[in-house]
Amino acid sequence: MIEKLNRVFEKLPPEHRDIMREAFTILIEEVINAIVKDNERIWQSIEKIWQTMKEGFERQEKENERIWQAIKEGFERQAKENEKIWQAIKEGFERQEKENQRIWQAIEELRKDMKEGFERQAQENEKIWQNIERIWQSIEKLENTMKEGFEKQAQENEKIWQAIKEGFERQEKENQRIWQAIEEMRKDMREGFEKQAQENEKIWQAIKEGFEKQEKENQRIWQAIEKTNERLDKLILAFEKSEKRNEQTRKQVGVLTDNFGYLLEDRAIRTLPKLLKERYGFEIIEPLRRDFIEINGKYIEVNIYGKARKNNEEFIIIGEAKTRITNKAIIGFLEKCNNFEGKQFRIMIGYLITPKIKQILENNNIIFINSYELEL
Repeated sequence: MIEKLNRVFEKLPPEHRDIMREAFTILIEEVINAIVKDNERIWQSIEKIWQTMKEGFERQEKENERIWQAIKEGFERQAKENEKIWQAIKEGFERQEKENQRIWQAIEELRKDMKEGFERQAQENEKIWQNIERIWQSIEKLENTMKEGFEKQAQENEKIWQAIKEGFERQEKENQRIWQAIEEMRKDMREGFEKQAQENEKIWQAIKEGFEKQEKENQRIWQAIEKTNERLDKLILAFEKSEKRNEQTRKQVGVLTDNFGYLLEDRAIRTLPKLLKERYGFEIIEPLRRDFIEINGKYIEVNIYGKARKNNEEFIIIGEAKTRITNKAIIGFLEKCNNFEGKQFRIMIGYLITPKIKQILENNNIIFINSYELEL
């Protein structure tokens, strides 16, 4: 019988084997003593022993379950925190790449603007300084974003290590007897921490490379800004030298522009009555003229002014001739038209307009007539 029991004990797990041997030893001793004394006491002792063993195994099983659950939750939290870390780094580099693209786009626009010439140099200089300001703002935002990101990362790492520290402290206090049963598990945990160390090394390497790339990018930006400043200084110097020479030219061009404008107006006043009738069905009832029109005690200069009738309705004909029609000229013309009450038929005459200007004229119900449609 002893040999059979030994074979049974050998089949039990090592952590239960000694407990079972001790239990059966106690049982045998109690049985031997009870045989002499009383059979009823023997069975009561056996029942108590089995009950004690049952409760011990149940407590051990619950304790093991709690241990495994705590370990599982610890690794799950670690996996989630690692995912957050990688996500934050990924988003940081994505924002970095977008900011770099915006910076180079701003620099490219600055270079293109500088090629347009001296005529709009003053305006272009303002745009250049605005672009440089946006670059500095972008760099400042980038620095703040990276600083906040690394501060948050440090706080998260601190929370992770604090949670791990508290978990192991509770583990050590509550489950001191477990360490013999999970000796093999320690090897797996060591491997996990080694992998974690390797993963952290990759993270720091990626961060280091990111800073190196950022430093190189900043150097390129500063070089571009320095080259831009040098070119600006040269352009400003050339512009100042040419400004005096161009002053007289601008005056002469202004005189020529006015002469061309008056020539267009004269041709339009002669040609428009016939053109308006044939093309738009208007009958002129007040001859077209160039004049100062009095409205509420204020005189307004109008290039082309008159009145016409169509379908028994009276319209004011308001027109303006420009050698070059710009958005600014359209705005000025509309402000002039707003001084008049009643239905209006608005006309602008010029040599050539861009598709963009044509669309603006159509949106404001202004008819465009090409100069070549007028009689000489």
